[in-house]
Amino acid sequence: MGSVPNFLRNATLTPLYRVAALVLSVIVLWASFEPSAGDALTGTWHWLAHFGAYAALGFLWRRALPRAPALAVVAAVAALGFGQEALEIAGHAHPFELADAVVDAAGAVFGASLGSPAAFGRKSG
Repeated sequence: MGSVPNFLRNATLTPLYRVAALVLSVIVLWASFEPSAGDALTGTWHWLAHFGAYAALGFLWRRALPRAPALAVVAAVAALGFGQEALEIAGHAHPFELADAVVDAAGAVFGASLGSPAAFGRKSG
């Protein structure tokens, strides 16, 4: 695909994707225990934030683990979303929000598909 900049195709960036994926994962988990994080955005913005964060995680983890099966990456990122929602029970003192977890999973699918080697004009493996 000619629209993807060459510097994003470079396989030597894999360690940077790993660091970025780990950092974003830690931030997402930290937000689970920060009560004010749940109040930062409301309504549609809340859902867009969930979708965007997990799309970014899906993209970063897919790029960080290029040889891993896409389904495994999606499953792991979606599981992180469900886990985050479970942690929010204690951190935000509210019940499990299944709708948020589903939006997280949808974001993971979207992001991982954007981060797939095929999207970057390369074959996986």
